[in-house]
Amino acid sequence: MKYKVTHITDYIYEFPATLCHNLMFQIPPELSFQNVEEYSCEISPKPSSEIERTDFFGNKYLYFSVERSHKNLTVKSKSVVELSTPPWIAIKPAETMPWEKVVDLLHSTKSSTDIRQYYLESNHVQFVAGISVYALKSFTPGRPIMEAMLDLNTRIFHDFAFTPGFTDISTPLEKVFKHKKGVCQDFAHFSLACLRVIGLSARYVSGYLETLPPPGKPKLIGADASHAWIAVYIPGHDWVEFDATNNLLVNDKHIRVAVGRDFADVTPLKGIVYSGSEQEMRVSVDVRNMEEE
Repeated sequence: MKYKVTHITDYIYEFPATLCHNLMFQIPPELSFQNVEEYSCEISPKPSSEIERTDFFGNKYLYFSVERSHKNLTVKSKSVVELSTPPWIAIKPAETMPWEKVVDLLHSTKSSTDIRQYYLESNHVQFVAGISVYALKSFTPGRPIMEAMLDLNTRIFHDFAFTPGFTDISTPLEKVFKHKKGVCQDFAHFSLACLRVIGLSARYVSGYLETLPPPGKPKLIGADASHAWIAVYIPGHDWVEFDATNNLLVNDKHIRVAVGRDFADVTPLKGIVYSGSEQEMRVSVDVRNMEEE
């Protein structure tokens, strides 16, 4: 599948900003199952400095600053990405290692620090009361890890309501769990907490997913959004990706951008602005299936 992604972020300031420093995580990586054919980024006003770097987790990101007065900031990133079937689609869930043995391996010296860092709590992934009980309903004794993870994925999909506007990124996980409402970032953070609290390594994945219109209706430009899902470490198969928002074992429709411990590590655009006024942010994301067009 080949997709064209356009991600536009507009900041509008009530009074001019004199300076801003920004980090942008919107650059899709080259992977064995993800080929990036094109990528470009347009920033207005033109940055005073602009540097592409790689972070601790291996993600590419852009640092830029605007060091003159401006009332608007627009960042437009565009990419063309071709996806193929990821290797984990061929895994037989019942033949994966029992999850307790994975925990034992992760907590031994046989596992690398790069993998073990993902079983710890983080900014948005806290071990709130009752979460281990919820997780262990899927992770029963001796159950193969991938089979248990698919069950957890399905339970979250059915138990939680996708409710835009109920949460924002500062909403604590405890509230999401109590009301069982939220959006993809919340479901990803909740999934991560379920896994990490029982000792498994799991990481946050940010990217894009095409939003399909209702039957018979045209697709609206800008109707898509940034998406989030998770990856679980399964010995012998590396990182395997699951999307609780859509109850999916991730296939060839998810465009990956970055991985981290949680949203805070891979925020699409964040920074510091020197301004004496309020600001408004508008985001438009469009994901086009080029093969269907």
